[in-house]
Formats: sequence, structure tokens, C-alpha cells
Amino acid sequence: MVVIAILLGGNAESQTCSCGGLLDTLMVKIETDYAGYIHKVVEAGKLPAYNNFKKELQLEAAKHSYSDCYSVLNSFAEYFKDGHVFVVEFPATTPQQSDSLKAFIKHYELPADYESTLTTKTGHDAIEGIWKDALGQQIAIIKVKENAFYGVTQQTNVAGWQPGMVRFELEKTPDGAYNVTYYKNGFAKIHFAGEHIYKNTLFSFGVYKLAKMLPPNPEAAYINFNNPALPFMKVIDKNNLLLTIPSALVESRNLDSVLDIYDSILKITPNLIIDIRGNGGGNNIWGRLLYIANTIVHPPLVKKDGDDFLLLASRDDADYMRDRMQAFYKSIKDTAGITFYENLINKINSNLGKITGFSYYISHPDTATRIVMPYPKQVSIIIDKGVASAAEALLIQARATSNKVVLYGTNTWGMIDYMNVNTLPLPCGDNKIFYFGYPVYFAKDIKTNPRNPTGIKPDVYIPANVTDWVKWVADDYNKK
Repeated sequence: MVVIAILLGGNAESQTCSCGGLLDTLMVKIETDYAGYIHKVVEAGKLPAYNNFKKELQLEAAKHSYSDCYSVLNSFAEYFKDGHVFVVEFPATTPQQSDSLKAFIKHYELPADYESTLTTKTGHDAIEGIWKDALGQQIAIIKVKENAFYGVTQQTNVAGWQPGMVRFELEKTPDGAYNVTYYKNGFAKIHFAGEHIYKNTLFSFGVYKLAKMLPPNPEAAYINFNNPALPFMKVIDKNNLLLTIPSALVESRNLDSVLDIYDSILKITPNLIIDIRGNGGGNNIWGRLLYIANTIVHPPLVKKDGDDFLLLASRDDADYMRDRMQAFYKSIKDTAGITFYENLINKINSNLGKITGFSYYISHPDTATRIVMPYPKQVSIIIDKGVASAAEALLIQARATSNKVVLYGTNTWGMIDYMNVNTLPLPCGDNKIFYFGYPVYFAKDIKTNPRNPTGIKPDVYIPANVTDWVKWVADDYNKK
């Protein structure tokens, strides 16, 4: 599960921090906060090679300015091959700065026949087409040179943006991924690296998510083009009801409201198909779905000896527990919860630099009062390599509380060994642009039952030549 706490504000440029300074602070923070550094570098005997890599990267940082440091910082984060270790940019611009930045936005005139060529000509890159995003914009992605593409605004309601303005630029990498330079609503530039297309959608995070409209594809009927990040339901046939959840960076109410609308149909349909392809995680929004799928009713939970998770104790972890966990119980005036986290914070501060145990105040949901619903009789969850983090947590929790669940598709990303992201500004001078994320804790069975990088395997693999996975799963159920 990803929980992101970000404090924004300040100037768009730093006067006292260099790219090398940013890199140095990132290295210190990751080595201090991230348990994967211990597992993947120190215990793996890779410290000499790791130190050489750091030296090479520090030499590269000297060639970059503060504002042009993303690629260097991202190279260090990617060393750990953990999607929960990352660098993001959050430039805060004043209206005056936005006006100045707008002048640098590129313009591109699409060919008059661009849309028709998408359906009549072959040989297009998978990224080329007409897309809709979660802001209600229509974007045409067109190839401008070898392995380079523009995302050109066609329709938009965003203030200051007009048709023909280049919303983002993409570079295709040798491994088939895309690196992105994206221009935000206020025209400030940010970057994303290693993006992929999953289920005809691009970008797994919030308002940036895009869904392809053209060229036509059989699964376009399963996407909410008004907002591709939101859940969507559709009756497939008398036996199959589809629920797509493209992102967990939404609120529980967004999911629950869709389930409410289809409640009467849900109660008479044998198979609920949950399509979470491309869902890169976000928040723990799964409570209602776990209730629907539940077949294993546990007795009231009794706290067992030992902790549920482990963490590398750091000052940032202690602050996370105070500002995110304890703060909640202070808001509801739960004295026992406040005391629980106060003790945990003291434990962390007393064991800095050491691996120590961690549990939530309430570790798991109490399923003792749950009922086993007669319908759906089966819950079919469609997964792919784009499924990560909180979306993988859904699979683990559903399998733990239900024998109705069948997983279809391909292996997931494998981003659940290290969990719960804490996102903080890099403490370098007056930096107000660059933030880093790291997972606060990790699974106790990380060495005996790792899910990274293999991911969670499906029960039924869908053949590679299938173009409509939802229909394939529905047909598979109808054959039973």
C-alpha cells in the first residue's frame, strides 16, 4: 500500500543546492531509511560495486544543474529496482512564473488526416493515437522522429492550454519503455521514467492517467473515458459483471459509489470480474470488495506475540509514525492508540540504524461479523505486469479471506515486499522541487517468500495472442 504525504510550496528554483548536493542527500537518506539498502547491497556483498556506482554518478551530477538533476537522481533510485524508491518533482510556480514558462511550450500542427491514418495505415508505434486523460483533455500522441513523440493537446478545459500545445514529450527506450517530459497545468516541467502501456492506458498515477480512444481496440468499452482513473462497471452477460479499477490513487467512496449503483445486479450475477491491469497502487480502498468476496470468517482477532512487519529504524520513520499514524488517533482522541504509537516512536528512536519490529495499532480488519454472500459465486481478478503495491495488497488480502478468488492474466510487478511509502523533500539548501520516496517497512518473510521481482502469479495465464482479456475470462467462466 502506498501512502504519500507531500508538503508543497516555495520557490521554483533553489539558490543554495547543486545537483551534486541533491544526490549526496538522496544517497544518505536512502541508506538511512531504506531497508533494501541493507538487503540488496550490504548483505548481498555488493558494497564495492555500489560505491563505484556512486562515484560515477557523482561525477555525472557535476555536469548537471540543480533544475536539470532529475535523470541523475532517478538513476540512483532505479539502482534498487524497487518502485517504492523514487524521485519526483513538485515545482511550485507563481502566476508570474507560469506566464513566463508558457512562452517556452512547444506547438505542433497535426496532419489533417492524422486520425484517419490511425485506422487505415499500419506500422504505428503502440503509443501513437488519440488519448483521453483524467483532466478531461484529449491528447494526440504522434511520432516526430525515431523513438520520439509529442503529446499534442486537441481538446482541453485547463486554463491557459490550447489546441496545438505540446502537453508532453516521450522518448522510447531500448527496452520498450517511455521516458516522459510533462508540462503541468502551470507550465512547469516534470519528468517520469520507465512508463509502459497497460490495457491501452498510460501512466499509473492519478490525474495524469491516459486511456487510448484511437485506433479502436476491443477493450475500449471497459474504460471510463470521462475520467480514466476512476472505477467503472459494465454488465458483460447474464453470468458476468465487470468492475475495472485502473488506479488506487482514488478515495474509497469512488469505488463504493459504483458498487452501490450495481448492488442489485451484483447480488444475482455468478461471476464478478475485477480488472486491475495497470493499477500501480495508491490507497487501501479495498474494504467493500473484500467483504463481497469473503468466504472465510475469522473469530475476533487476538493480538499475538511478535510484530507483523520489520523496518530499518530512522528519524524519518519516527516522524512518519508521529505525523501519519499517531496523528490520526490524536484526531479521534483514542488514548490507547496515541500511547501505542508513542511507544513505537520511542522504540524506533532507541534503535536507530537497526532492523526492528513494527505493527499497526489494529493490524488487520476484524472479519468476525462478515457474512458469506451467495453471489458472486466466483471473483475473477485480471492482473498484469502493471499491477503493483496497493493493487497487489488487494490480491494478498482477498486470497487470505476468500476461496472464491481466481487470478487471471500474467505476473504482477512485484512491489509489495517493501511497503507504505513516505515521501519527503530532499533536505538540500532551500530545495522545494525534488522529493524522494522510500517504503517504511517490509514483510517478515521477504527472504523466504519474496515477491520482487517475480510478482504474484495468476492461477490461469491468458494466452499472449488474446486481444480482449475480459471476454476471454467471461467465456472461460461460461464454459464451466
